[in-house]
Amino acid sequence: METVNQPTALPTNKLTAAMLSASIAGVVKALVVQAWPQFADPVIWEPLPYLVGFAVGYFVKDRPNA
Repeated sequence: METVNQPTALPTNKLTAAMLSASIAGVVKALVVQAWPQFADPVIWEPLPYLVGFAVGYFVKDRPNA
């Protein structure tokens, strides 16, 4: 994959999308653990933000924020 020339210090769209989606998944995880403890299995919820961030970062095209 070819790298992108960044004209500013802002992160690329790929990084921004991956980090936002991982953060949102982390908030959802916290809400589910607090609201529905019977569904709060750590085997499912602990890796969720990392997997969501990786998946979104994989599919979003790398473009500079211009």
